[in-house]
Amino acid sequence: MYSLVVEVPFAPLDIDIAYLSRGEWNPVTDRFRVWCLPDDRVDGPPVCYLMMRKFDRKDGVVVYGHIVVNTRQRGGGDGGWSFTAGILSNDEVRARVMLNSILDIPPSFHRRSELRLVEKRWRSDPDVVMRFLANVHSALSRPAPNPIGRVYTLKFEPPPGLMEELKRNLGAWWG
Repeated sequence: MYSLVVEVPFAPLDIDIAYLSRGEWNPVTDRFRVWCLPDDRVDGPPVCYLMMRKFDRKDGVVVYGHIVVNTRQRGGGDGGWSFTAGILSNDEVRARVMLNSILDIPPSFHRRSELRLVEKRWRSDPDVVMRFLANVHSALSRPAPNPIGRVYTLKFEPPPGLMEELKRNLGAWWG
């Protein structure tokens, strides 16, 4: 899969959802989800990120975006980055299109030249492939309709240490 990763030095980060969805959004396969693992649940600083996934069934393309918030960023224009945006796709052009969804948006009209390129390459290492395949599987598997109309609630208690292991890898697949 193609990996495109950039550091974003500005905030706020605006996202043009209409541009990203290309006029279509399927709530069964596409996602726009915010995650936060606060530091009181696991060791270390909080991890906060936005996940976006778009599946184009006709062309067989999945684009998975992962925007990590730098929770350690200090104010005052210290030149640090506010976000890191990572994109995985089985289509290089669609990865760049997803990146464009955060550029040239009013009122700030940020440009690609303001971003710092971290990675732009095709990858096949197991951790990255598994992250991408999890999103492919999620986009392709649909919940079966419930004819009775019942709602089920499941409670999941993770085993000790699982949240720390997940948090360790949530911040980035790059680097």
